[in-house]
Amino acid sequence: MRTSIQVGKLIGIPIRLHFTFLFILLGIIYGFANLPATEYRIPLGLGGLDMDPLFRYSLSSIAGILFFFTLLLHELSHSYVAMKFGTKIHSITLFFFGGLAMMEEIPKSPEKEWRIAIAGPAMSFAIGGIFLLTYFGIKTLNLAVYRPVEILVFIIGFLNVVLATFNLIPAFPMDGGRVLRAFLAKRMPFLKATKRAVLIGKIFAVMMALIGIMPNPYLLIVEGKIMPFWNIWLPMIAIFLYIAATEEENATITFAALEGIKVKNVMRIERTSVQEDMPISELASKMLEERTAEYAVLSESGELKGFVTFDELKKLSVEQRHFLKVSDVISSFDRIGDIILVGEEAAEALKRMIRNKRNVLAVREEESGNFVGIITRRDLATYIEMLKGSV
Repeated sequence: MRTSIQVGKLIGIPIRLHFTFLFILLGIIYGFANLPATEYRIPLGLGGLDMDPLFRYSLSSIAGILFFFTLLLHELSHSYVAMKFGTKIHSITLFFFGGLAMMEEIPKSPEKEWRIAIAGPAMSFAIGGIFLLTYFGIKTLNLAVYRPVEILVFIIGFLNVVLATFNLIPAFPMDGGRVLRAFLAKRMPFLKATKRAVLIGKIFAVMMALIGIMPNPYLLIVEGKIMPFWNIWLPMIAIFLYIAATEEENATITFAALEGIKVKNVMRIERTSVQEDMPISELASKMLEERTAEYAVLSESGELKGFVTFDELKKLSVEQRHFLKVSDVISSFDRIGDIILVGEEAAEALKRMIRNKRNVLAVREEESGNFVGIITRRDLATYIEMLKGSV
């Protein structure tokens, strides 16, 4: 994600923070520092007196950071189990609604999927249990522990139990929804199981949104008037879940449609390449004439140098188009990631494009290693639509 920054690595996995995570972290800190006057309120000091605001917010910041690490452990648990099954983890990103482990591919085996899915909530329950047992142990044994520390231990334990419980709701694509799909996939085809799990997830999302917009039974009194209170978080989470479920359903349908399809079935063997010394003005005319937006770039000797697309041309001024050549605007090129063999799966080509943020890959012959064509996301999308139309 371009809107996230890498903050470190754990067990070889890059850890990234999305900019929206800052909002939830600040919200957690503010919420801890301003809890209502209850037994678990951090602002209570010795003798029931309010603490200094700086000290209060310092303790709240510690609570927020601790919760951040427990959330990270939740995602690392998913990743660790997935890695045990041979799945590559590209990164873990923490954002507004929690965390996301970017896996190369979620295993279609129900046994593997439910084990990966359940690992996160299991870790959160374990963390929550340890913290809550510590808290109740302190209370039972009447240990002399500073009251704010007791509250801190309780809150971290409580939040992790809530996190685990919430994640087990069978609302796809949450952990509970993935466990549900794994359960259904044992009894029906994977695609049908996905559609069932997505439907249930959408129903839960709509229910969450309705609960969120209904007036809360706890009313706020503002300037002497009783005002209804709405929980804005539930509708926001519901919208996120609904969109995520829809996207995953579409992705599953797409990859299911490509099952058994090879690169050679989708690749383009005509209008595929241009020479690196071609003037940009000539390339623009060629694109218009051939109605093609992507080309592989070859040297005079036939060596693959990279790609040039219409997006590169759009960035150039009219003046630049008159004196620049194709070699001046070639996009960055990875000789491993940007090349695929003619006999590989078309689904693998699509995964690689998504992973590397590419719209085109070069295709090579397996035996000779010669360049034989290109495959683009546009070609794949058209092919999939034609497959759907032929069913």
